[in-house]
Amino acid sequence: MKKFVKASIATAAGVTLLLGGAGTFASWNASATTAGATIASGNMVVEDSGDAGSWTANGAAISLAGYSIAPGDTLTYTKTMSVSAEGDSIQATLGLTGGSIAAADPTDASDQALAGYLQAGATLTAAGEGISGTGPTFSVAPGSGVVDEDVTVTVTIAFPAGDTVGGNNDAMGGAVNLSDLTVTLTQNTN
Repeated sequence: MKKFVKASIATAAGVTLLLGGAGTFASWNASATTAGATIASGNMVVEDSGDAGSWTANGAAISLAGYSIAPGDTLTYTKTMSVSAEGDSIQATLGLTGGSIAAADPTDASDQALAGYLQAGATLTAAGEGISGTGPTFSVAPGSGVVDEDVTVTVTIAFPAGDTVGGNNDAMGGAVNLSDLTVTLTQNTN
């Protein structure tokens, strides 16, 4: 009888522990569907409009291929770019990539020096609806949620005259590649 009582007590204790760990069996639950809607993501695009750009040196039209730049010169490239930005809270930055002005021969010291001077003196300006700022980068902010237009982009590349006589001699005979001028449109993440 003792074994039977002990077994009964152990079984009752086990069942009590199992039931106690499972929580209560009586709980209420309710749910309701709220009104929603479909949303869509926006987009950003900057691309060549297909129109040819134009180069000037010190205000006069030039053919870039045969031009030899000298300290004190300012080259200007004007181009129409198509800019699209769609998003109710989108903010983006329009800018010029650092690799847009590259030494023709990355191992040549005079090419590197000329590229350094021209990169330091390069600025981008842009004008159009939804474009704001004073450079070197510009903000693209759709006022009504959408910017979709051709924007005039101007790249100005100044070759400084130098602080001293012969101060830019390290760039004499140098060459740079300007064929990869690249305008970027990058979403601001802050």
